[in-house]
Amino acid sequence: MDYEQLVARFGGVFSTNQLLRTGETAEQIRRAVESGAIQRVRHGWYQAPDADPEVVAAVADNTVVSCASALGRHGLWIPEHPIASHTRVTRYERRRAPDRCRRHGRPTPAGAAVDDVATALQYSARCFDEEGFIILCDSALHHGKLSIDDLRAEFRLAPFYVRKAVEKCNRLAASGTETAARLRLISAGLEVKVQHEVPTVGWIDLLVGNRLAIELDSRAHHTGEEDYERDRIRSRKLIPLGYLPMRLTYAQVFGDWETTYADIVATVRKGYHRSRAAAGNRP
Repeated sequence: MDYEQLVARFGGVFSTNQLLRTGETAEQIRRAVESGAIQRVRHGWYQAPDADPEVVAAVADNTVVSCASALGRHGLWIPEHPIASHTRVTRYERRRAPDRCRRHGRPTPAGAAVDDVATALQYSARCFDEEGFIILCDSALHHGKLSIDDLRAEFRLAPFYVRKAVEKCNRLAASGTETAARLRLISAGLEVKVQHEVPTVGWIDLLVGNRLAIELDSRAHHTGEEDYERDRIRSRKLIPLGYLPMRLTYAQVFGDWETTYADIVATVRKGYHRSRAAAGNRP
């Protein structure tokens, strides 16, 4: 067995069916267990050396890693959530674990120890509020894991409010901070463009009206000298073109939105988000 490949493909925890599909035989699996090359986690499931402890614990508990925990392993932007480890059961264990992540409709059969993106999103629809769910979907779209048509197909039988949330998704959103700000500003009735291109400057995260250029910093935003200089240069170049730059941090969006929004509203009420051309022609 190529254990490095097994870890790369399956997170180090795999089922008998997965091993058989890779070309291993039942006899080879038995010998691998007897030699200690792999260990049995529970009936029909095994772990390779250096397997992810969280995945091993989930499978040992008759669950699989799903929802936000699975999506994080697929490289998506994950909103903060009080549940540290998201796992779910199959239809055979549903009555024994009512506190696990659940989806709308019948549980999905467990094909792997870590759910794929589409399945994990199905379970996140009930775990997260609308904003959190859209953040996850936006990230899946942005990273090319799914298309908007894929999302619509996945949730075609979901409750109306879930299908409505899917229609609010946008693949251009580069971070959850950007998605949250976009949703909140649009719900307040503001005109918002996502990833607006400005020649010679680049892309603005959110453009409110035709002048207020909002840039969002995610949790992973670096504050080194190079990033600091780049951000200031962008702002400097936007102003002569008639834009009004406003930079928001993760903390300002998720920790102090009331104050942040009040400043945006004050700017909008004075009309500073309008008439970019007129602003650019002022002496």
